Amino acid sequence: MPDVIGKVINFISGDGEPSSDKDILLKQLGKEISQNKYAKFFRVKQRELDPTFAQYFYSVYRVIYPLQCFLRDPVNEARLKQVTLEAFLDKQMMDMLKRLSPEALAERKKSAGAELANQLEEELAALVSGFDSPKIAAADACYDLIASMKQFVFFHFCSMLKKFDPEIREGDFLTQPKFTEVDANFVAPDLATFLSIMPVFEENSDWKTVFEIFKYCKGGTDVIPMVHWNNLLTSLKDLRQAKILDLIGKLSTGNPIWEIRHSAPPHETLSASWLEQKSREIRWVINEILGNQRSIQINALVNAVFGTSEIIRLSFYIPEKERVLLDKGIDGYKYASALNHLFAFIQDFVEKEIQELCDLLLVRGQWTNSAASRQMSEGYHEVMDITRELAELDESLDDDGSNGARLRGALLRIDRDRSQNRYINSIINTVNEEALNMINRAVPSLIVVGKHFKMLMDDLQKKPFELIMNWKELALYTKTPMSQRIAAAYKRINYFVQLMILETKPLEEDR
Repeated sequence: MPDVIGKVINFISGDGEPSSDKDILLKQLGKEISQNKYAKFFRVKQRELDPTFAQYFYSVYRVIYPLQCFLRDPVNEARLKQVTLEAFLDKQMMDMLKRLSPEALAERKKSAGAELANQLEEELAALVSGFDSPKIAAADACYDLIASMKQFVFFHFCSMLKKFDPEIREGDFLTQPKFTEVDANFVAPDLATFLSIMPVFEENSDWKTVFEIFKYCKGGTDVIPMVHWNNLLTSLKDLRQAKILDLIGKLSTGNPIWEIRHSAPPHETLSASWLEQKSREIRWVINEILGNQRSIQINALVNAVFGTSEIIRLSFYIPEKERVLLDKGIDGYKYASALNHLFAFIQDFVEKEIQELCDLLLVRGQWTNSAASRQMSEGYHEVMDITRELAELDESLDDDGSNGARLRGALLRIDRDRSQNRYINSIINTVNEEALNMINRAVPSLIVVGKHFKMLMDDLQKKPFELIMNWKELALYTKTPMSQRIAAAYKRINYFVQLMILETKPLEEDR
């Protein structure tokens, strides 16, 4: 094996015998170039590229430059994707896309109500299923052809031509260039790049459709005449078959086994990427509709429970305090509104009306079912116990608190140390999880209390009473009729539970 490697190294480097295999091959390459139809491109003895070589590439550059400018424009690129896809869609799919265009969606949002979200879900599902067809595959193939063209026309023609005429300017075809001969080894890297992207198109490539799409995107005018492109492809095919560029590359680099592989054009499944983008647009509208609906529902419930929409009872775990975090690109206090509402509900209602009712019903009431009274008592005390934990969590975010001190220090360092971002997010996420845990414990407990209030409301309507035997006696301890107080408490708990569910569940679950 070492002998084989040594021979290869000697072959490439030319070390060894005076008349090595490499020298013989290089001489043979020189003969092949001199007999090639494009022999004028290369001066074998001087190992130089002739000005005619640059003139040929200049002629190619003149043809493709308008395409280069057109395809480089991001606006045209986005338009090309859309028009290429639409060129292969049937009327039914086109009608659907019109209904799902940004302009149409904006109009539909003005006149449609909550049902629009469901309509868009159905239309999106129909759109996705409609993209599984031969026509869509044809659109992908057409865009692959455009991608191959882009790879070729974006070759740095002007940069290479500057090696033959330093005065040449990009896109200037009025000034006649003054090309001179150039050491071929100086241009070898450019030659290698060009060979790697030199187009190899199938004979039946649908250029007619491609150029019709270009023309449509350019407002009805040709980017370049299609006949110029076809003539260019014919010329490049002849150049490739003559293998003159490969021969020049081998001789100029002194490497007889010099070989460049063709680079496959970047493949992008047009339909998949377009559908993904369109799905995101539609999904954003759906979420916006659902978000608006949720906001309306939340505001109505907050007003029903508290009589006002402004409820802030905590000092640190509040929406206002999270702004500095969001401005730094950090996660916010995800359950700030919900936790403030929970704290206010406990302070304003559970510690007052619910506590009074529970003291009256559980202490003075003569229950026939001790298990039921025990469940109601446990639910009430579970909610009351959360109050202390809730206050502790909020206080931990104070500047002197366990979480607040760490957050303050990390925020001071975040501008010069972006790793603090992850550290801060871990603290915030932990706090958010604790907040959600308290809400998730409080809600089932409130449901238990509310369920028992409903049972008591029903019991008051029965004759004789079945759950509490001394309702008449209990009525003496309250100015407001017991049935009204229990019904009002049940109603408020029911509204509050709905509020907590809306404020904590992901928006996707609304669908």
